[in-house]
Amino acid sequence: MMRGPAARSAAPFLVAAAIVALTVMALAGPRFHDDVPDADDTRGMLDVRKVQLDHEGGTEFTVITFATWKVPTLWDRGNAFVLLDTEGGAPAEYFALVRSTGRTLEGSLWRVRHGRADRYVRRLTIRRKSGKSVSIAVPIKSLKFGRSRESYRWWVSSTFTGAGCRRTCVDRVPDEGSMEQWRPGMSPTPTTSPSPSDGSSSSG
Repeated sequence: MMRGPAARSAAPFLVAAAIVALTVMALAGPRFHDDVPDADDTRGMLDVRKVQLDHEGGTEFTVITFATWKVPTLWDRGNAFVLLDTEGGAPAEYFALVRSTGRTLEGSLWRVRHGRADRYVRRLTIRRKSGKSVSIAVPIKSLKFGRSRESYRWWVSSTFTGAGCRRTCVDRVPDEGSMEQWRPGMSPTPTTSPSPSDGSSSSG
């Protein structure tokens, strides 16, 4: 059994693997949106209120929570993930991870390799716009896409273990399905696609 720093460093990736596996059955039709709200439906300080996607001049995901939080509080307790499906018809091929080192937030991009250890791709730029948010810049050019793929799907998950979350609390946005975004330069005007989960709600 791993103990100490080794166990702490492995924990986010074990949780990420579980999140990727669980979303296989949760995928529904894609939807195009820049702002995706979420209900107050999960315990812990990383209950997500909204995810904003800024794709003008770059691609940046901003995860906004209901509660205010500080970087040291998340060390070994909380993480945020942006999961990216670039091939279609399968779970995520990549995930962006935001974790606390105790003093600062650290971002990284990983390639999901089912049945094998995930592969580190690159470091990501992280910034905070407020005490309730974290923004993750994901260079789309760093991702590999399936043949003829003009868009990608994405969804966000947060995990937290602490007060009120003796077992890891997981929030997912959207609660079901995924969002779809055109690859840069593929289409200037995304349109809304209907989804079986539109108009429904469930716990994150």
